This record gives sequence, structure tokens and C-alpha cells, in this order.
Amino acid sequence: MSILIRILRYMRPYWRRAALIYSATVAVTLLTLISPWLIGNAIDTTLGNQDRFPLYPAGWTREQNLLATALLIVGLAGIRALGGFAQRYGVQWLGRRIAYDIRMDLFAHLQRLPFSFYDRVRVGQLMSRVIGDIDEIRFFAGIVLADALNLVVLLVGIYSIMFSISVRLTLIFLIPLPVLFVVAYLFGVRLEPYFGTIRSARGEMYARIQENLSQIVVVKAFTREPFARQKFQEDNSRVLNAWIRLANLFTAALPTVWFIVGFLTFLLLFFGGRWVIDGRITLGTLVAFNAYVGLLSLPTHRLAFMIDVTARAIANGKRIFSIMDTTPDIKTRLGAVNPGDITGHIRFDHVSFVYAASEQEPEVEVLHDVSFEALPGTVTAIVGTTGSGKTTLIDLVPRFYDVTDGAITIDGIDVRDLPLKLLRAQVGFVMQNTFLFNATIHENIAFGRPDAPADEVVAAAKAARAHDFILEFPEGYQTLVGERGVTLSGGQRQRIAIARALLVNPRILILDDATASVDSKTEIEIRAALQNLMQGRTTLIVAQRLSTVMHADQILVLHRGRVVERGTHDELIALGGRYAQLWRLQTDQALAIDEVDITAVLDGQFEALEAAAPVKRGDREP
Repeated sequence: MSILIRILRYMRPYWRRAALIYSATVAVTLLTLISPWLIGNAIDTTLGNQDRFPLYPAGWTREQNLLATALLIVGLAGIRALGGFAQRYGVQWLGRRIAYDIRMDLFAHLQRLPFSFYDRVRVGQLMSRVIGDIDEIRFFAGIVLADALNLVVLLVGIYSIMFSISVRLTLIFLIPLPVLFVVAYLFGVRLEPYFGTIRSARGEMYARIQENLSQIVVVKAFTREPFARQKFQEDNSRVLNAWIRLANLFTAALPTVWFIVGFLTFLLLFFGGRWVIDGRITLGTLVAFNAYVGLLSLPTHRLAFMIDVTARAIANGKRIFSIMDTTPDIKTRLGAVNPGDITGHIRFDHVSFVYAASEQEPEVEVLHDVSFEALPGTVTAIVGTTGSGKTTLIDLVPRFYDVTDGAITIDGIDVRDLPLKLLRAQVGFVMQNTFLFNATIHENIAFGRPDAPADEVVAAAKAARAHDFILEFPEGYQTLVGERGVTLSGGQRQRIAIARALLVNPRILILDDATASVDSKTEIEIRAALQNLMQGRTTLIVAQRLSTVMHADQILVLHRGRVVERGTHDELIALGGRYAQLWRLQTDQALAIDEVDITAVLDGQFEALEAAAPVKRGDREP
């Protein structure tokens, strides 16, 4: 009930309209109850039964009574049709609005949750909840509530009218009713776990689809299409089997409900028919009772649907509210300090970080006792082997994660004491794997400042060395880049990302291997763009290629989460430690490549230099 009540709270903003909708439902139901009574009254009046209430004037003939009853029933049917239209449209509107509000709240909450949450949950599972689960809740919020109200009004109305007509026959009809509701209750209790299993299996299937389609190039490159189909077949089979188990429950429960409703007809004929013959009740009473049984059968049959949808709402609500009840562990503290303009003086003070244990993985310490300073206007490079903690270190600056021990300060203020929005507005990112939205180039560059004037967007693109290739597209800055920027090359996407970072003008710049996956010509162009971006900012660079950090003001060498060496390039080479070893290894690899095809490499470098800084043919040195 707590889940259902929580869903119903979303009806509060629309309580006036909901009151009108449910009032229309009650009115339509009450009008429906009148017709059987009119028919029974007309029959008995026509047959001369004086026990029935005289609906029409005493001087009317039997033909006039029948005609008046028929016209009245037609008129009531027309009114019911109008009321039914308003009621059906209203419940659909109400259900859709509640689903819309829940979906907006869930999506907004997902935006607030930290990276640690997404480390544990698959994106496909979240898509299943945002789309499928909420879409099914709307049936409960709209249609089922109206059906439940309709059922209650029908039961109360039918039995009230039946008691007024014949107490004995009505008491017989009450016998199967408790059995009907016991069956319905047991059915609902059994349903909810089945739907929980279905939602879980369907979420895994959605996750499999999302994973395979987003990485289809990997699947095709390794010719693993049969493997992908096999894994999807396993997920799809789990969903199918879960639905079949639910269908088995339905096939056992629904015939029971139908039998009970049919048993009411048997009671009517067995007792009512004999009492008509004996003269205890009139024929009109029997006909009216028969019509009321027919009215009662439809909502009784709908009872199975109502229980089904309610069970789905409970199962889906549990999955949705379990996310919405997840408290973001990274948020702006009460009393956060707003320092105004910051200079970007970063200090790591004995920082350690541990990834919390989960059901799948144990607790892992990634950083241990890391201390350093990055002054404004300087470049600090972080290097090390894979898994040394480089990316985790830079993720701590904008509080994608919070430190486990120690502190990170900016201009002397702990980042945990800064407003989260202010902190992240001062940090610009350029990643190795650049993500662009399926929007125009202009919209992607202005993502951090959607209200930026067009001339500032162009200026940022020029500084990022992107303006020229943008103008080569027929639509220029209004060119759609496609999903994940598929219409652009890797170097073009990277320069768009640099322009995006330039436009927000951050005081702190983080470059996460921004040139690792591009060719040497593009790397030179990107480096030139990055020089513009780094001017006057505090820059942290994570790099695999040591050649990209040779001119950094300081270089930190991470090994198993610890800073094992620090200094300039020359100092670390002279030290002869881990950095010098990595430098020799990369230099030897470069020389080996040069020996393989030195002419091609030199030609490629010369073309890249010419593209970055064009010169006249006569000015070239031999």
C-alpha cells in the first residue's frame, strides 16, 4: 500500500480535475443502474402487477408505458455516452500526466546521483525503468482507479436496489461474493513477485541491447555476431519464461472468477425462476435481477485486470522508488562557501580514495596518501601505467567522487565546502573519448553556455582550430553531427570538445589523454589548440605519451595509487627511475617505427607542420 499511496501522491496537483473525472465515473455508473430497474418496472406494470412503483400516470396505456420506458432508456444511454467519453478521456489524461511527472522526477534524480551509482547500475536497466516501468504505472494511476470506483459503486448500488426489490433473492446472491474477493486477493498476492521477476529479466535484456548496439563496431570487428545473438537469446528466453509462468497463474485464477460469476446466474434461475412460478416474486423482478447480474459480471471480469495492473504498479513502483530513494552522497553542503572568482590554486593534502565494496567486487584502494600543489597558470602532468589511479585522481577535483581520507582544496577552500554547481563550472574537461550530442555543431560547442552569442562560439572554434573545417560543411555551424558525432573524424570531434571547454572559460582545465587516439598530423593541430586553451589556467594533464608532457611545470608519476616520483622532465630523466624507464621504452618504440618507414613518418610530420603553420615554398629550409 505504501507504494500505491506514493504513486497516488502525484495526483495532488490535479485533484480538481481528478474530482471531476471520478464524479463523472460515479454519475455514469448510477445512470447505468437505472436501466434494469426501468425494464423490470415496465414489464410488471404492463402485466398489471400493482406491487411495483407506478412510474407513469395512472391513465396511460400499457403501450404508452412501454414507449415511454424505451425513450427514457435511450435518453439515459445518450447521457451515459457523453459522460463515458468525458470519463475515459479524463482517466487517460490523468494517467499520462502522472506518468509524465514521475518520469521527470526520476530523470532529474538520476542527474543528481554521483558516478559511484552508475558504477553499480547498468544503463539498460535504468532505461527499462524510465520508459517501460513508468509507462505501466499510468494504467494504475488512471484506468484502474476509475475501474475500482466503478466496481464499488456498482456493488453498492446493485445490492441496494436488489434489497429494495427482494431481500430473499439478494441474500442468496451474497453467498459467492466473499469467495470471489478471497480469490481476487490471493491472485493479487501471487502476481506481484511474478511481475518483479519479469521487470528484472526485461531490464537485463534492455541492458544487453544497449550494450551491443552501442558497441556494434567491436562485435563486428571480432565477428562475434553469433555470440551476441546467443547471449541475447538467453536474456530473451528468461523474459519469455517469466511471462509463461505468469500466464500459468492467470489460466488457473481467471476460470475461477468466471465460474463464480456464472454461479450467480445459476442461483438466479434455480431460485428466482421457481419463485416466479410460485408467485413469490414478479417476472419483472427476475428480469431486473438478471440484468444486474449482467452488469456485475463486467466489472468482476475486470477485477482480474485491475489486480494485474495493481500488481504491476507495485513491482514497477518498487524499482522506480528504490532509485528515487537513493540519496546522492555528493551534494552541496549546508553553509557552502561562495568565494566568488577563484584563481585555481589546487592542493592535494594526503588524499586517499577507496572504491566501496559492492555485491560483485570487494573494496579497492585506488589512491594512497597523495599530496601535491598545482599553482595557477601552471601545467601539472600525471603519468603512470594503466591502473595506477590517474583518472581517479582527476575525477576527485570536480567531486565526481569524494576523497576517503585527506582533503582537496581550491584557493584554500575544501572542495566539499564549495557549491557543487560553482565548482564544476570552474572545471573544464577535454577527454580522450569525446562525446558529442546528436545536435548541431553550434549547440555542441555552446553546451556549457547555451545562451552564448554566436560570435563567442565562433571565437572559441577559431581558438580550437575548428573554424576552418566547420565552414567546409554546407550548413556550417548548423551542421548536425549525428549520434555521438559520427559524421566527424576523431580529430574534429576533439577540437569541438576543446572549443566547448574554451567557451565556458574555466579556471581549471583537465586533459585526460586528449591526443592519445589521433594521428600525428591531428595531434599537432590539437596541441596548438590546447596551447590556447591552457593559457592562464591551472592545467592537469593525464597522458600516456610522455612526449606530450615534456614541457609541463611538474610531472607526477603514479604507481599503484602512490606518487613515487615528481619533478620536471629533465629532473626525472636525470633521476633514472620509473619515468626515465618509461621514456626510454617509448623512445625506443618510436625509433623502431622510424627504422621501418622513416620517409613516410617524416613526410607525415612535414605535412602536419605545414598545415599547422603554412609557409611559402621558397621559404622552406633544405
